[in-house]
Amino acid sequence: MSSASDGLDPGTSGGSEEQRQRGIWILLAAALAFAVLVLPQVVEGDDTTSFAGSALPAGGASRPPTSPGGLPGVTPTGLPSASLPGYGSGDGGGGARPTGTQAPATPTPAPDPTEEAYRAVRPGDCLAVYDTGYGDYNTRMPVPVDCGAGRAFMWVSAVRGSGGACPQGPGQNYLSYTSRGRTTALCLTRQYKAGYCLLAEQTGSGRQARMNAGLMTVVDCEAKRVPARYNRILHITGVYQAPANASAANCARVRGDRTSYWSWLVNGGRTLLCTMVYQG
Repeated sequence: MSSASDGLDPGTSGGSEEQRQRGIWILLAAALAFAVLVLPQVVEGDDTTSFAGSALPAGGASRPPTSPGGLPGVTPTGLPSASLPGYGSGDGGGGARPTGTQAPATPTPAPDPTEEAYRAVRPGDCLAVYDTGYGDYNTRMPVPVDCGAGRAFMWVSAVRGSGGACPQGPGQNYLSYTSRGRTTALCLTRQYKAGYCLLAEQTGSGRQARMNAGLMTVVDCEAKRVPARYNRILHITGVYQAPANASAANCARVRGDRTSYWSWLVNGGRTLLCTMVYQG
């Protein structure tokens, strides 16, 4: 009895194994049916949703939408934006304009050779400049020369900012030039030399004669014509240090000299200038 109760029933054991195998096959068939019929439907539905509005290129990966210019619609990080200097928009653009604009540089004025020549002159220089008698100087350009030269007609006593600041008197005048609102005036003192000639105007005759000399003029002693305002050529006979009470009587060159002299105190009264009408 005891042996019968501990053993298994052969009939019962065989039926249970067949049921388990049948169940396994059923499960495998169900799994295969799901893979073949149901899973493809789920994947295709997700694919359609994921790429709505975009087309997949044949045989390749997807590309981001592009702007009309061919660049990505989203500006890549690190590129300058339209509001930065150098990338400003055109007349109709919407980019911000630079606020720190720089004013254009002031152009350098062109050199003025005449002004430079005037500003190069120094007190003590001598110039080959003289009054022509026609209301102007022989040149507007100050030409420095050696003070011992025959053409050293003027001595520069000072350089000023206006002609009114220069000494005025017999044998003194100025030459000035204005450029860009700045004036340079050369104060001139006439240098007289015996043997040279100057222009004059005589009025009256005899004891009533008067002689007005152009003390800054220079003229050829043998000139056939003179400017309209003059009618005489005076020949310089001597240039002396002025004595006290100087007059034409001090111009006599020899004892008993009967020459008619015309004289002027020039150089601030320190120099006696003696002349006579040129006789040829």
